[in-house]
Amino acid sequence: MKYFIANFIVGLKITGILCLVSMLYLIFIGDFSLDAIKNQVLYNCYYGIPLSMVNGIYFDKLDDWISWETNPKVRAWVGVIGSILFTMMTIFLCNYILWVIIWGNETDVLFTDRNRVFYVIAFIITVIISAIIHSMRFFEWAQSEKLISEKLRKEKAEMELSALKAHVDPHFLFNSFNTLSGLIDEDPKRAQKMLGELSGIYRHILATRDEDTNTIKSELEFAKKYLGLQQTRFEDSIELEVNVDEHSMEQKLPSLSLQLLLENAIKHNAFDENQPLKIRIFKEGENLVIQNNKRKRTVLAEGNGMGLQNIRDRYQLLTKQDFIVDETPNLFTVKLPVIL
Repeated sequence: MKYFIANFIVGLKITGILCLVSMLYLIFIGDFSLDAIKNQVLYNCYYGIPLSMVNGIYFDKLDDWISWETNPKVRAWVGVIGSILFTMMTIFLCNYILWVIIWGNETDVLFTDRNRVFYVIAFIITVIISAIIHSMRFFEWAQSEKLISEKLRKEKAEMELSALKAHVDPHFLFNSFNTLSGLIDEDPKRAQKMLGELSGIYRHILATRDEDTNTIKSELEFAKKYLGLQQTRFEDSIELEVNVDEHSMEQKLPSLSLQLLLENAIKHNAFDENQPLKIRIFKEGENLVIQNNKRKRTVLAEGNGMGLQNIRDRYQLLTKQDFIVDETPNLFTVKLPVIL
């Protein structure tokens, strides 16, 4: 029933268009009489509605039987050939009802030379229209598949990005609690201060966790808070130098990427007051450079080793770019492309 009603409505629309074209033709040939208009309307309705409905129902059923996605060539050929056959059968049936049953002619009238020309013209028109309709349907299907594919790709990227962002929180929490654990017995007052700073940092994380990117200004502010937290334990063992112009402050980076790199530097290097960890952050072209001196620990601090890979994966999802890692015996440098 749904096929019938939908295609009947389509048939009425097509018939309306045919009637309009017929009117224009009558005006063009100068035969815009009432009888001519009536005949054109009747013929268009008589042939147009059944032909539109037959082809529409056939195409709808065919979409259920043969998928454009799995067998596009078979779908196209079966559609065109079937459309031609059903159209010619419908025309023949309409002619029989009109010429033989209604007008009372002999059956031979269906096969006269004049009417054979009618079938040939109808066949040519059917082939052209069928090809056009199939091209339109294939284009509609292709566009629909493209939109679905793009939507699924976007949803997949968003889920992957959310998973990567979620990894940042437990990673940072794990390392912070390790630091806090070591400080509780050593200096309870500093441990209490650190706990307050940790709470403030997590408020920032919760406030920005839904953001895929942050401005350099925001990232630097958070990085300073993070280093302030680490300096509660390490005191003067960590030095930070920032040299970024105001114009660049509104450019963006993957959220929490600076914090991950600072955490990475602290985890992999040995440092003390006499030989502090010196971290420089500066702008170089379209990159934000994070550089620290190297003094590798004999035994690495606990961690899951995901910092750099996490940032790399997020760049791939956000921009398809990668960042540069430059390591020398004395320096470890990461260049993060800004996201425009």
